[in-house]
Amino acid sequence: MKTINHKLKLLLFVMVIGLTLSCKKENIAPKPELSSFSATLEGGVATVPAIGGKLNILISAGTDGWWISTAQADLLTITRMYGSGDFKLPVTIKANTSGAARLVSLKVNPTFNLPAVTFNINQDK
Repeated sequence: MKTINHKLKLLLFVMVIGLTLSCKKENIAPKPELSSFSATLEGGVATVPAIGGKLNILISAGTDGWWISTAQADLLTITRMYGSGDFKLPVTIKANTSGAARLVSLKVNPTFNLPAVTFNINQDK
């Protein structure tokens, strides 16, 4: 009987040691944290003359990404439609030959489901 108790204790000890060694903590990369996001018009001017003009949008996205969307791509020239981090985005508004003032809109969309920033640029006739 003593031999059986001794063997059971030894078996239990080996199992506890085995379980302890098999439960190693793994180093897992942390989830990315949300960066703050903003997009502003450099100089705050949202009007261009009929002959066209160039504006800069200052994007502050930390380590996160962003992309541009517009339904009026034919009225704009944008050098970069997506990127990440902080960036000074040049936007060229083409000449207005319509004879009427117009509104040109574009949106800077951040990642992580943050609200987009919409720019409405007035162009003279």
